[in-house]
Amino acid sequence: MAKRRFVTLAEAINLLPEGEYIHTFYNYPLGLVGADWDRAEIIQKFKKSDKIELTGTMARSIGHGLAVYNDNTKYQSEILFVATDMEKLDAFDPLEVEDGTDN
Repeated sequence: MAKRRFVTLAEAINLLPEGEYIHTFYNYPLGLVGADWDRAEIIQKFKKSDKIELTGTMARSIGHGLAVYNDNTKYQSEILFVATDMEKLDAFDPLEVEDGTDN
């Protein structure tokens, strides 16, 4: 299992893609619910949240490398997944390929 990695506000802002709007999604039990947020709204969400975490393989495979939530979050449906500049993210935190062994 990959280790969890949290990022600072400045690191998270640096990883956002260019543009006025940033795509996000919530992972509800019946499927993903996505929306574009204004860049300023995303930054406000970062500032108000307790945790900004780098995502794993699945979320990164669809271009969303940040997960934003609070300490009291109980359900995955409460976590906001945020699109990232994947080139910056890969340079900042390359994913380790799991080989299926327990070493």
